[in-house]
Amino acid sequence: MSKETLKRIIEKIHSSKSFLITAHVNLEGDALGSELAMYILLKKLKKRVVIYNHDSFPSVYEFLPNSRVIKTTLEKKRFDVAFVLDCSDSSRAGKVKDYLGRADCIINIDHHISNTFFGDINWVDPKASSAAQILYNLCEKMKIMDKNIALCLYTGIFTDTGSFTYASTNKEVHRVATNLMNYGIYPSKVYESLHSSCCPTDLKFMGRIISSLKFDPRKKICWAIIKKWEKKDYDLTEIIFSIMRSLKGVEVFLLFKKIGKNETRVNFRSCFSVDVNRIAQFFCGGGHKKASGTTIWESLEQAEKKVIPYVQKYTDRLKK
Repeated sequence: MSKETLKRIIEKIHSSKSFLITAHVNLEGDALGSELAMYILLKKLKKRVVIYNHDSFPSVYEFLPNSRVIKTTLEKKRFDVAFVLDCSDSSRAGKVKDYLGRADCIINIDHHISNTFFGDINWVDPKASSAAQILYNLCEKMKIMDKNIALCLYTGIFTDTGSFTYASTNKEVHRVATNLMNYGIYPSKVYESLHSSCCPTDLKFMGRIISSLKFDPRKKICWAIIKKWEKKDYDLTEIIFSIMRSLKGVEVFLLFKKIGKNETRVNFRSCFSVDVNRIAQFFCGGGHKKASGTTIWESLEQAEKKVIPYVQKYTDRLKK
């Protein structure tokens, strides 16, 4: 990120009056935490602000301040600026993409390596752990911070680093987290709010998945086929991956989820040097080097037959 980009964003904030904030479909902690932190910052500057998302608000994040201001319907009006946060491509905003044209300026703030730089101003930092970490720099530069903003940003960083366990967790991430904790943020409370949502049926569901894992002959690729994936207010994806990642020697983990008759969601995770973003991009998806995803508009069986051989060839090439 250049200092000039940050300067342009701050100037645009000060010179504008009305703002639209949105993020990607399938909302999670980084998207929501970033949105709400930006909302509070702009409100402190007496701006007119609305958060508009494709999906409804997941109840597991109701502990975040101002969560009730988020809308899934919007009146037809124009905005001076649209902030698109944690979104690698404008199409990832879902139905909100159609509203972005009502803004005079689109500011794209993201950390995905697959970002398409679709904004009029693009602040994209693939080295950042999360969009929330990027926004921390904005708050720091503008000297705007309070306990509510700190909680939103900490939650975003906490979730997108896998509770500070992913490879993106470095000294800078811990520096930012420490500074946010100075505002009275307690990691144990955030963890309890996010990870005490499972019910007994969830554990049984995950048990069936774990007991039916598949492996390639070299035991370097591990995947699960989920024939019925139910969308909930909380996502079991990361919990399942956290269990799978405890397997020694496995390089790539995948989840195949049946979303519809001919709609399969594929999530990729990597523990070693495998760049799963490149794999996901081959199937028109994307994300991070260690965590990515895509949607394949075919059946579970067809998706598995397409993806697994490609992953095997890709990992084999890395050995040569």
